[in-house]
Amino acid sequence: MIQVMIHALAQFVLAHAHWAPLLLALVAFSEALVVVGTLVPGSTTLVAVGAAAGALHLPLLPLLLGAMAGAVAGDTLSFFLGRHYGPRLLSSPRLDKRRVWIVRGEKALSRWGDLAVFGGRLLPPTRALIPAMAGTSVLPWWRFLIADVFAALVWAALHLGAAAFVTHALVHGGWFNTWWHAHGP
Repeated sequence: MIQVMIHALAQFVLAHAHWAPLLLALVAFSEALVVVGTLVPGSTTLVAVGAAAGALHLPLLPLLLGAMAGAVAGDTLSFFLGRHYGPRLLSSPRLDKRRVWIVRGEKALSRWGDLAVFGGRLLPPTRALIPAMAGTSVLPWWRFLIADVFAALVWAALHLGAAAFVTHALVHGGWFNTWWHAHGP
């Protein structure tokens, strides 16, 4: 099933490579939104598109910039939703299954501030929650934004880059195939 989805995504990216950065921006934006983001498989989509890019020799920079822009835009919207609606937003019934992560996120924000924003982007359970929680805290927006831009860069680069590297090595051979045949199982 997953192979079929990845193949379909690879075919879409091959046929419409110019739309791939926008696709990643929309997925990353959706995944970053509080409440909605817990339902969107953003990291999985980044890995699948990164794998397609590695197999098809697509440039990673536009994909990276698209994913970053979407993530930062979604996180910023969630930050301001948290600033405006406060705890009412985080007490949504749709977030009941994430209650433990909300408590942990609040503790991390009070202890580490903008470093929690950076770490929250890299941890799937808190990715959609930390920006809204940061909005309810006393963390200034500019500090949130700086931490979020760096976190989005690392997040997108890890997912896209790792998938592209491994897929390129597997599909196109080179030193990886030589090493694998010598040392693999």
